[in-house]
Amino acid sequence: MILKEFSEYLQANPDKSSVKLLYKWLKEKLEVLPVSNVDKIIKTELYSAENEYGDFLIIAKRESGRNLMKSLYNFALSFEHQKVARDVHNAKPSDFNKS
Repeated sequence: MILKEFSEYLQANPDKSSVKLLYKWLKEKLEVLPVSNVDKIIKTELYSAENEYGDFLIIAKRESGRNLMKSLYNFALSFEHQKVARDVHNAKPSDFNKS
């Protein structure tokens, strides 16, 4: 259910880095009141912090939160690899010729 919602977010923003979108998505989820079960789980498992320079950090509250972050990060990387593989597959040999 969490991966499904994150996947939809990634598909809505295909031109941006999946890993950057992960942190943006989590930041958005952590900054608002929980509405759905996904929001509640993320709020329960993760904590966000920001320093005076505006750097944003996501911290897992316990082991299950670390597993959630690891799974989401791996999913984002997989999504990014899939986009690159699709681009390479759709490329023509002439795209690689030097001018």
